[in-house]
Amino acid sequence: MFEKRRLIVTSLVAILIVPAFFLSMRAFSAWRAGYGWAEMDWDGKGHTTLVDFLKSAEIGKRPVLVGERSCLEYYRHQDGVIVKTACP
Repeated sequence: MFEKRRLIVTSLVAILIVPAFFLSMRAFSAWRAGYGWAEMDWDGKGHTTLVDFLKSAEIGKRPVLVGERSCLEYYRHQDGVIVKTACP
C-alpha cells in the first residue's frame, strides 16, 4: 500500500514539475528580452497581458526605414513574420 501511494505521489510531482519548469524558463526568457511593458502589446489591443509578456521570448526587433522615418520592426524569431512596426 505504501509503495503504491509513494508511486502515485512521485508521478504527480513529476507531472507538475515539468510544466512549472517550462513556464518559469519561458518567463525568464521573456524578462531577458528587455522589452518595456507597454512595448509588448503585440496585437495592438491597447494593453499588455501576461500572454503578451510570455510571447516576447520569441520576438526580436530590428531597425527599419519606413519612408524616411527610422522605425523599429518586431518579428518572430521562428519564421521572421513581422508582428508590428513602431515609428516615433
